[in-house]
Amino acid sequence: MLSGAAALFVLPLHLALAGPPHVAEILVLAWMLSQWPLALYLSQSGKLNRAIGVSSSLFACTVAAICILTGGNASFAAIWLLIPLVEAAFSTSRKTPVLVATLCAVLLAAITFLPLPQLQFQPLQGPALFVTTLAALIYAGMLAYRLSVDRKRARNAMLASESRRQLMSQSVSEVFCELDPGGRIRVLGGPVKRIFGGLPVAGGEDWLFQRLHVADRPLYLTRLSDVRHSGAPAVFDVRVRVGASVPGETGQAEYRQLQLHIKAQGHEGGQTLSAADRQLLLLIRQTDDRLLSDEAEAIASPQESRTAGISRKLLETAGMDARKVFADIIAQAVALQTVGGVGPGSAAHAAAGRLRAAGEAGLEELDAVLDFRPGLSAVPEPDYGTIDIFACLAQCRKLVTPIADRRGVEIETEEADDLPPAVADGKCLRQALCFILSDMVETSESGAVVTVSGQTDRGDLEIVLSVKNRHSSLSWSSDASRPVLDFARELLERTGGSVSVQTMLGHGESVAVRLPVRPVPARRAGPIHADPAGGPVAKSA
Repeated sequence: MLSGAAALFVLPLHLALAGPPHVAEILVLAWMLSQWPLALYLSQSGKLNRAIGVSSSLFACTVAAICILTGGNASFAAIWLLIPLVEAAFSTSRKTPVLVATLCAVLLAAITFLPLPQLQFQPLQGPALFVTTLAALIYAGMLAYRLSVDRKRARNAMLASESRRQLMSQSVSEVFCELDPGGRIRVLGGPVKRIFGGLPVAGGEDWLFQRLHVADRPLYLTRLSDVRHSGAPAVFDVRVRVGASVPGETGQAEYRQLQLHIKAQGHEGGQTLSAADRQLLLLIRQTDDRLLSDEAEAIASPQESRTAGISRKLLETAGMDARKVFADIIAQAVALQTVGGVGPGSAAHAAAGRLRAAGEAGLEELDAVLDFRPGLSAVPEPDYGTIDIFACLAQCRKLVTPIADRRGVEIETEEADDLPPAVADGKCLRQALCFILSDMVETSESGAVVTVSGQTDRGDLEIVLSVKNRHSSLSWSSDASRPVLDFARELLERTGGSVSVQTMLGHGESVAVRLPVRPVPARRAGPIHADPAGGPVAKSA
């Protein structure tokens, strides 16, 4: 638009002051004015690829005309024939660069082998040739930079679109797949990992057929053949193996009852395709009673998060233990009242001792339970101290063991004698470890083993929590436990710790808790936790 406006401004002035323009000036002004109809065509049609091809071809013809007027292939403008090729790269059509390259080759051959007319200008030599070549390089560099910016913008748009697609896939309850005539199944969307316990293979084989129960495979093949040939949809239930196991591995496979819905694409709209070319759409729904009840409970009470549910269960379990302790206190008090003497060695003195021990145990249980109330989690400043990590784990294991026993899950702790004490807030650390352990127990099947091990890594103390399933191929996944892990991460960041999820080939996912082992004074003097200037305090480094 600017070049066309400049041409309309220069042409009347040239006619009034200098007379008729030269043939070279007419050529340049014609190229500048031609940008207006090209922009008008693009704005009305929206055909960007065609507009790019026309613009590149027009520029190539203008450069070829300048070469004919200034010495043919020895002209200073000959190198500018490369610019239309770079401009054609903006097109998303593969034909545009090929056609523009063919046009540039034809024009180069024409100005090289055809007899030239009488020269209007002498070929430029010396500095003029250098300046025009440098200008061509700068212009090509600008176009290349714009190409890289367009590619980055397209990549960011693709990543944003993929993120939205994954978010939508996790929000639905069905897995959508496309079946090719050759038997390949492509996942279009849906909670695949939640239903199957892991992502299917990325190859071209029929991964669903490999996971079907042997007794259900004939039914699947029969219904698939019927839908492919008749086009009528089919709905049936099958048993599908879940988890990351494959046939032949040691262990017992776990199967879930799933509902398959196969229908032909375009059949409802009246399209008729042959059986060889017909695309099929496969919908996989979960019909397992336990999964459906969990999903219905999550929909019915969205305000109750996973952290609130775990806190409620921990409070209930520890409350029962506290009631037993206080019942013991009452019994010992009754014994103290019925016994006459209170001197050393008497029965009353022994009952008083037992009463004191039971009272202390009750207070300890109540203090541990009160740590899990959500209102007490947001402490303003952490209370640092040196903590024996395995003593803390033993206390957490005592709280989680009743829940694990009810679900048939075992907790194993691998102790090490050479581990240094950690420097952290004991309340926040107990909360984080109890929530992670409880969530692992709640999301594991009967027969699973939750292992806790400690090691020293780069000067810090690292605690690794993982799950091994003895009688189930379904590995623990951190996707469903994201709220709990985020809550534990927020607790540990107050004391300089961190929580991360590690993935090991063949062992699934595990949670790594990293704690500092620096002395308490050095920890308190850090700039993260104290700001003498009164500035904002950071949560973590």
